[in-house]
Amino acid sequence: MEPKDRKVRKRDSGGAPSFVCARAAVYRRLKAIVAFPVFVALAAAAITSALPKRYDASATIQIDPRQRSQSDATNGSPGFGTSQPTIEAELQTVKSEPVIRRVVQKLHLDRDAEFKPFWPRSWFIGLLAAPRTPTESALYDRLSVSRIRNTLLVKIRISSGDPAKSARVANAIAQAYVEDHAEARSSLETAKSILDPKPDTAADNSGSLSPSERVFQTLLAEYKALELPGPRIVAKAEPPQTPAAPNSNRIVAISFLLALGTAVAIALLLEFESSARMRTSRVRSVLSCPHMTSLPVIEGNEIALSQRACRFVLADPAGDYAEAIRKTCRKLEMRRGGAQSRLILVVSALPGEGAECFASNIAHQYAMAGHAPLLVDADLRSRTLTRQLAENSSCGILDQIASRRPVEKAILRDCATGLHFLPASGQEPISIPVPDVLRSKAFTEAIAALKENFVTIVLAAPPLLSAPDAHLLAELADEIVFATAWQRTPKRLSKKALASLKTHQQKLAGAALTEIREQQDESIMSLYEVLEEMRGVPALSHFDRTAA
Repeated sequence: MEPKDRKVRKRDSGGAPSFVCARAAVYRRLKAIVAFPVFVALAAAAITSALPKRYDASATIQIDPRQRSQSDATNGSPGFGTSQPTIEAELQTVKSEPVIRRVVQKLHLDRDAEFKPFWPRSWFIGLLAAPRTPTESALYDRLSVSRIRNTLLVKIRISSGDPAKSARVANAIAQAYVEDHAEARSSLETAKSILDPKPDTAADNSGSLSPSERVFQTLLAEYKALELPGPRIVAKAEPPQTPAAPNSNRIVAISFLLALGTAVAIALLLEFESSARMRTSRVRSVLSCPHMTSLPVIEGNEIALSQRACRFVLADPAGDYAEAIRKTCRKLEMRRGGAQSRLILVVSALPGEGAECFASNIAHQYAMAGHAPLLVDADLRSRTLTRQLAENSSCGILDQIASRRPVEKAILRDCATGLHFLPASGQEPISIPVPDVLRSKAFTEAIAALKENFVTIVLAAPPLLSAPDAHLLAELADEIVFATAWQRTPKRLSKKALASLKTHQQKLAGAALTEIREQQDESIMSLYEVLEEMRGVPALSHFDRTAA
């Protein structure tokens, strides 16, 4: 079996996450990965069901293959063709203003509320003096004309909220195009008869035609049936049975797949960020101090946790937390040298980072090792350790200093472990300002007297960024241990707190990372835990990465 310290080294090595790690990251956040796409799909289904339905009806027409291209007509070349300019011209004719205007008048679309655009757009069209009326513009926006492959067939598609209306308008446009074409051809033939009344003009000009053109003219004159038909309606539009938009099934499926991919990507990013924050090799580069140890999260409910965490080395002496505490004590003993007495100050940047719990467990570990240490609750404002270890104490260091009595009289002793504890204060409030007490000669003399009686004194100090108390206590300390919630506290605040101790850098023993979660945990996280994990990530945006 692989030793535990080897696992830690492998985890802290900072290598890229393997497939096994990625699979574990997805498995741990499986509830969120499943819940997120389901929620997004349900939201997409609700939104699409509320959107108005659009129905597309299509009519198919055949354009006239005998139309001249614009270039042919300009150059006066004789022949017929179906060149691209000719076909494009016919497609534009289908969407031309005469055809659209004819349909609007025939179906009375100007009275239809669906073809009346929103008033700002109608006003804007009138302001620009557009050639189309607002109703014609609305019909033009709903009209789509496209050629079917390389044939002479053209599909006319109309979009409407009413399936019967969409088919009716599509058929009307097809019919209007055929009628417009017939009128244009009739007008052209009338104009030709007026300008060229001689019936034998073609015969007179036969000499100017090429042999192939004369043969084609002869065939047309002899076989009238060979004359190609004009534009006609090939297939009329039928009312569609299903809406073309929105496509609910497609939208829901795409939303689900995109949300699923996003959820998996977020899970991997969270795993990467968590792994990056776990790399203890970054502690020195980020905080400019050595890494002492990493303290795992103590699981449990809040009521039991507050009473149990301060003595966790006793509750679980073989666990990872106790091993981290022993590692810290070994490093502190290495720094002690030949000193007879050492005062160790445990401090953090912000409240709630576990500094009090850390200090208490260090003192309990020293007590288990037979050192008979003294644990002092130096947080005279919040009295956190006093409430947890000696809630009913009648006096403390603050009371003794205020009444000018020896602080030794307020020390409590745990007969089971041999730990001595000095509470912050008793039940009665003290009106003296805390900074004045810490700056007083009586407090300095009291600490000096305690160092004569105890080899190891552990002070649980208030946060550095909350009050100046910890800076005053740092003047009296021999060793300073900085505790920080590495995965939660913004690094810029930790750096700011350590920077405030710049005059005591030689006393800084190192940093202890608290609330570290084991990366090999195979349990599935709850949705709340995933949300809490995501809430901790934005704090990284404030981190000055130039120092890393």
